[in-house]
Amino acid sequence: MIKLDRHTNPQFSVINITAVILSELNAFYSIQYDVLLNKIVSVLGEEAKVNFPYALNFLYLLGKLKYEQNTDSFKSIE
Repeated sequence: MIKLDRHTNPQFSVINITAVILSELNAFYSIQYDVLLNKIVSVLGEEAKVNFPYALNFLYLLGKLKYEQNTDSFKSIE
């Protein structure tokens, strides 16, 4: 999923979606899952929904993202 092949559109890659997520998290202190998904779809298009969970997992594994279960939202860890 991270490594592109010749059939992958770079616009909908995990790395590109991750960059957009980080820019949204820098603009807001905390953002809910549904709101973040809607922003990603509005910026990149409907096809970004496929790799959106993978991009969130990638950020979480890198230690850049914190999930708040009570509010179903994400916060950036600096």
